[in-house]
Amino acid sequence: MVGLVIVSHSQMLAQGVLELAEQMTRGSVVMEAAGGIDDPDNPIGTDPMKVMMSIESVAAQSEDGVLVIMDLGSALMSAETALDFLPDEVKEKVLLCSAPIVEGTMAAAVQASVGASLKEVSAEAGAALNVKIEQLAPITGETVQTAVPAQEEIQEGEELSIDLLVINKMGLHARPAANLVAEAGKFQSAIRIHKGEKSASAKSINQVALLAVKNGETLTVTATGPDAQQAIDGLKALYADNFGERDEDVAEVVMDTEPCKVGGEGYVHGAPASAGYAVGPVYAHLASLPEVERLEIANIDAEVSRLDQALSTALSDIQSLQRETEKTAGKANAAIFEVHGLILGDKDMRDKAVSVISDEKVNAEFAWFQVMDKMASDYRELDDAYMQARAADVMDCGGRVLRVLTGEGEQAIRLERESIIVAHDLTPSDVAGMDPEKVLGIITETGGATSHAAILSRSMGIPAVIGTGECFQYVSDGQTIALDGFEGTVWTSPDQVKLDEISAKRDQWLAEREEAKAKGAAPAKTVDGTEIMVMGNIGTPADAPRVLEYGAEGVGLFRTEFLFQDRDQEPDEQEQFEAYVEAAKAMNGNPVIIRTLDIGGDKPVKYLDTPVEENPFLGERGVRFCMARPELFRTQLRALLRAASAENIWIMFPMISGVEELEGVLAFQAEVRESLISEGVEIAEKIKTGIMIEVPSAVAEAEKLAAICDFFSIGTNDLTQYVMAADRGNKSVSKICDSLNPAVLRMIKMTCDAASANNIEVGMCGELAGNPKASALLLGLGLDELSMSGPSIPEVKEAIRAVSMDECCALAEKALAARSGDEVRELLK
Repeated sequence: MVGLVIVSHSQMLAQGVLELAEQMTRGSVVMEAAGGIDDPDNPIGTDPMKVMMSIESVAAQSEDGVLVIMDLGSALMSAETALDFLPDEVKEKVLLCSAPIVEGTMAAAVQASVGASLKEVSAEAGAALNVKIEQLAPITGETVQTAVPAQEEIQEGEELSIDLLVINKMGLHARPAANLVAEAGKFQSAIRIHKGEKSASAKSINQVALLAVKNGETLTVTATGPDAQQAIDGLKALYADNFGERDEDVAEVVMDTEPCKVGGEGYVHGAPASAGYAVGPVYAHLASLPEVERLEIANIDAEVSRLDQALSTALSDIQSLQRETEKTAGKANAAIFEVHGLILGDKDMRDKAVSVISDEKVNAEFAWFQVMDKMASDYRELDDAYMQARAADVMDCGGRVLRVLTGEGEQAIRLERESIIVAHDLTPSDVAGMDPEKVLGIITETGGATSHAAILSRSMGIPAVIGTGECFQYVSDGQTIALDGFEGTVWTSPDQVKLDEISAKRDQWLAEREEAKAKGAAPAKTVDGTEIMVMGNIGTPADAPRVLEYGAEGVGLFRTEFLFQDRDQEPDEQEQFEAYVEAAKAMNGNPVIIRTLDIGGDKPVKYLDTPVEENPFLGERGVRFCMARPELFRTQLRALLRAASAENIWIMFPMISGVEELEGVLAFQAEVRESLISEGVEIAEKIKTGIMIEVPSAVAEAEKLAAICDFFSIGTNDLTQYVMAADRGNKSVSKICDSLNPAVLRMIKMTCDAASANNIEVGMCGELAGNPKASALLLGLGLDELSMSGPSIPEVKEAIRAVSMDECCALAEKALAARSGDEVRELLK
């Protein structure tokens, strides 16, 4: 992959551009900023030696070369001078690029992230502003060039094919299609999918989705090129894993095919998309796309650059929205926006818009609208209701690009009072941006129960009726209406009798929801009286009241890395102290287990200068990272020790690999404690300190580790990938990375036995803990405590109340004797 060096007179500007580009590429491209000079009194300028060192550093990590992007003036001379000092073998891999520093870096980073050559990355960056290329051509030797078309290249080599019978419940809808595109993108070979007479590039999300592959249909996949066999093998593995989708992940939705009805009783009918009842005033949401005018343009390259920049900005916005949605609706529902990201990253869609710009010499917004509208229309014309609903996704994420190009802001839904939202259609972005406390219900004229907006409504517990037809002609802003999300009925002119009836049903429905929460609040006791602690996992203090609402008896895992991410500098001691105390106070005296900073691997933090490692999951992670940065660790431990002296807080260290490492960490904590005491800070005599068990070596030394700490917490996500030597983020080995594999279960049993022998508690905070089907098994293996996301708590508690410990132990014995994870799953049924 090509790496980038950003040279600017201003260190802050270079660093800011770097951070923006890293957000765009999720850290996949090696980049360094070489800005400013080391003179506090006169920091503006460029330093050839600093540029040279950055180029050498990036070149060492980037096999395909280094692109240097500079602002004007001395930056150019400094870059040229730096080249003169470089060895020839490094110099020949470096290109100086005349692109504008901000726009050029964004374009270059995106192009580099997809594996483009140095020449292609330079061309993409250079197309950002041809005026600058003309000004700098005498220095760089470049000529005016436009971005290399991102079209599928004809590959030479063997052609292999495979037939696949699609058994996914809903066919290759957006998410499995996205997994297929991501897998195909790993290979150099040209990969195509054939369905009857139609075919599509397997590297284009829209082309794959528009094939409208249904359950029971057979595809022929062809791969042509130097790594054709590897591509076919990779796609076979993905197919064997059901394209990364589990049947239980796909909700069976019965589509209401009854047409919209309007009668004398004053009601309309639609699809019951989200259960519940609502009575309240209408909030009429009349969303529309920006007005787009067709304009003739003279500079084609400038318009293409505008389009690429808008795509980059929209993609960054979607990634932010995905992170926010994960917090409110869960990771699975937030994956909707991952699909949106793939739609915007689809080279096919982008190239079609570029062709319109070039062929018709028109402005970018007009070209983009034509392509976006045609794509949505193609989805609507499909004969599958689920695929028809994807048109809304194209218009949602495509509309973001259009708004960036036109400068028109989003028409966000801002409620002043509790209301029922009535809209022609709602996008996932609309729903994700709502305040659920003020939304009584949702009604749309179009769409179906499988639309992503409907899915998000269900995840947020908002009653919704979708696809009512022309509902707007019967309601107006502020008018009182009623809806039944169980039957899919909306009363547009309800009399008092109907309002009272639906209000009573709503009260009963809300009472039943509260009853379900009350079940979560009660202790989790087995039939024979063994009480198991069920706790919640949180990422911020604001999450604590939410898990408490579901019945959490404490916090089993507070992931402190969320305090460090999405910001420009690390939180100071006081900020951390206040966050920890806030979470503990929200839990009303119940224990809050706070994990020290766990970054590295798949969780980098930009401003902490996380090293780029060849195998980050086996590199500086958890306490290894923190012990290598003692001042960072010292600040967090000071905040934690102070907070744990004031509230019921336990401290937990991640990624402990053995006794010697833990002894070093405990000695460092003792040193920090003594320092605080010497400053006159009151520190509790005893603060519970434990460790994560997520490394096989820790399991092997569990008895020795148990003798020097107060509790264990098993992290099944990492433990599984290390036991099975299978990256949990790699779809091609996802079936191997199975937490129910007997080898993993044996590791859990060994850990629990060691904890029991030393009379310390042992919990679990990995994904397996939140699976109610596995609750009896985990109790039988010896767990004392389970910690999970809030919504999983009531169901896990119910599962515990339904079994005896004898049954749990018998189940655990059978599971440990099983030969595979699938055999264990059969036992759990």
